[in-house]
Amino acid sequence: MSASQRRKGAAAEREVLKLLADELGAAPFQRNLEQTRNGGADCIEVQGFAIEVKRQERLSRPAWWAQAVDQARRAQAEPMLLYRRSREPWRALIHTMDGGYREATFDQAVAHIREKWARWP
Repeated sequence: MSASQRRKGAAAEREVLKLLADELGAAPFQRNLEQTRNGGADCIEVQGFAIEVKRQERLSRPAWWAQAVDQARRAQAEPMLLYRRSREPWRALIHTMDGGYREATFDQAVAHIREKWARWP
């Protein structure tokens, strides 16, 4: 992976984590800076979720989802994938009860997080 690709990925992570924090009324979420060295999701600060972020023109949703599921398993959290192409809105893949995933908008992903948080004691 080139330096420009790493910068683009890091910028995408910061962008989506700021959007999530704003929507959820939370303190700013931080990127997982250990992800390259130790593996793991791009963000593990959204309680109950391991979030993977992708900003690429060529979509590889099945491969990205497999990565998100593996990282979430290690973090003992629910996987969520947030992705977008240039000049397009953020989209999401959300974990389903049958172990698969469903496509969602960014707003639906935020609603899913809120719903899960509301069920916690």
